Amino acid sequence: MRGLPLFLGAIAIAIAGCSSNNNNNPGQCSLPSGTKTVLVYPAPGATGIPDNFGLVVLGSSSVLPLSYGTYIVNNTTQNAGYFNNLGTAPNPLPTPNALPTFPAPVYQSSGNPGVSFVAGSSLSVYLNNTSSNCVPTLLLGSFSVK
Repeated sequence: MRGLPLFLGAIAIAIAGCSSNNNNNPGQCSLPSGTKTVLVYPAPGATGIPDNFGLVVLGSSSVLPLSYGTYIVNNTTQNAGYFNNLGTAPNPLPTPNALPTFPAPVYQSSGNPGVSFVAGSSLSVYLNNTSSNCVPTLLLGSFSVK
């Protein structure tokens, strides 16, 4: 599996960050006030996504700060890791995608090329804000890899 050491390293960092003895409750990661964001690629509910898909695309009602990224949880193995902070989305958008229902969406992507997931796994994508100690619990969508 390509990228597995990198992915496992990301998991170790995530666990270390989550297990600090910080007595401040950081709360859940949330969107900037008034912003709507959805998972565009892979489309929520999609199946057969390549196990090395490499990036996710978000659609938002306004540009999210570059400190935002995604946190991927493998529901099958319970492994998790961060994808990079948001950047420019590819044009055209990869398929299968789900277009936002709100007008004039802004597309941004978060990626980690070279990471592969266990074939047949169900993955969930959560929003993460790396500029805070928030907990990535805002579920954007789930899909399965082939």
